[in-house]
Amino acid sequence: MVSRTDAAELDFGSLSEATYRLAAEPTRLGTKVAHALGVIEQAIERYGPAHVALSFNGGKDCTALMHLVRAALHRGGTSHGAGAGGRLVSLYILSKRSFAEIDEFVAQSVVRYRLDLVERDGPMRRGLQSFKDDHPHVQAIFVGTRRDDPYGSALDAFSPTDADWPQFMRVNPVLDWTFDDIWGYMRHAGVRYCRLYDEGYTSLGDVDTTVRNPALLKNGRYNPAWSLANGGLERSGRSPSGTVSDSSVSGLPVPAKGDGPDDA
Repeated sequence: MVSRTDAAELDFGSLSEATYRLAAEPTRLGTKVAHALGVIEQAIERYGPAHVALSFNGGKDCTALMHLVRAALHRGGTSHGAGAGGRLVSLYILSKRSFAEIDEFVAQSVVRYRLDLVERDGPMRRGLQSFKDDHPHVQAIFVGTRRDDPYGSALDAFSPTDADWPQFMRVNPVLDWTFDDIWGYMRHAGVRYCRLYDEGYTSLGDVDTTVRNPALLKNGRYNPAWSLANGGLERSGRSPSGTVSDSSVSGLPVPAKGDGPDDA
């Protein structure tokens, strides 16, 4: 079991080497990783490392993406970003009432992945505009949206926000990944994740819309998220008001119509 309590900065060289080695394997997971890295590399080449940011709020999908982005940045000859001290700019749109465990994990990730974390209150449109005002150089944001998320089927690897929204290119490297792909990658690569996933949660919103997934309850105990046999039940622990867009998936609305849910 990998410890998730320490917060030492990762060795990005080793991280990158292991990630690209996995991408070269002729397996389903290797193919998924290779494609995601290709999208990330294309975005970095198109916009430059000083003009990209990461949407990160502690959920599983953006956690896997954060690991991939760091690997690609290092492979491209830079481990720095446009943030303070050369850190990778990361946007966290705060939910109404977040889990303390998520806040703890986000704080640890800031250290491990050298993030310049920018926190903004919702709703989403207002938070994005505030971020845009303070970071006008950021043109593209890496987002952990998957195609099997609500409305994810309407997106492409590169999908701009709508004309009446703050203008960013949403880059979706794991768009064609599944629930099982995310967990397969994180467990294979030893990616640390929020401990709530070991306690029966499979989809994280705020404390008012999220409970443990009943599909993981076995003999009076909840199994970890990665053991969920049917990925289609991923959001069974979310109340109806919390299932429109999973905060752990994207951190940005999908699609960007209206203000969207506060926890998107």
